[in-house]
Amino acid sequence: MSGRLTFACVATLALVITAVWTGSAHAQLSSYYPNFFSLKEPGNFQLVLYSGGYVSDQSGVTQEGFQIEQSVTRYIGIFGRATGYQLYVGHGFSNPLDPTTGPSSRYNFGRFQGGLDFAILPSTHFYISGGHDAGDSHSSLVEGDLNSWLFAYSRFPLNFSFSSLHTWENGVTATEIDLRTVAMSTEKFLLLAGAGGAFWTGGITNGSAGQGGPDLTVLYRPWQLGFMTQFGYGTAKQFGTISMFRQFSWSE
Repeated sequence: MSGRLTFACVATLALVITAVWTGSAHAQLSSYYPNFFSLKEPGNFQLVLYSGGYVSDQSGVTQEGFQIEQSVTRYIGIFGRATGYQLYVGHGFSNPLDPTTGPSSRYNFGRFQGGLDFAILPSTHFYISGGHDAGDSHSSLVEGDLNSWLFAYSRFPLNFSFSSLHTWENGVTATEIDLRTVAMSTEKFLLLAGAGGAFWTGGITNGSAGQGGPDLTVLYRPWQLGFMTQFGYGTAKQFGTISMFRQFSWSE
């Protein structure tokens, strides 16, 4: 897979938007998405804070950032995202007790994105964004993300997520896929368990690379506070990730 997949998502979205503005498509749109062009009242504004880290035998990454989103209609929102990355390159990351096996170099950059959030279905959102890096990376980029709940009213609903990011500076397309189910649900806690993986193609990868393994997500409902972790094996041998997020919402 290459940047063609991400470009195809953008092209498909452009065709859909163009079709929406034709007369016949407008009538069909009104049937499936009532009041599609009406502003959402009351509106909704969201702020999400997040941070996390990744470690393998060959590299490590820490990140922190935030995302803001403003509803426009019941089906479309506008969002912006800013993330800071610290990339550590070297070997021996699996032994933190030995200082001689630390990273051989470090790179720092910020990533700034903006785009649209489409509520395709009540439990399915598609995000499309573009942006640019600043710092040790100067790449332009395009990203498409899909998040959907399947069998939402069953005993074990499934959460499917897909993300594809293409960066022009190195010509690499990175894709992540995760499938999780509700393992436990109480008034205050939600526990999701499943598995996922990521793979990279094109550019400096000289072919393809990937990794995968089980993952676990814990959400504390009263604070909309979540923790996610994954571990597994892949091209970079053993790896592990951990991240957290905190969501705030306001009605206008």
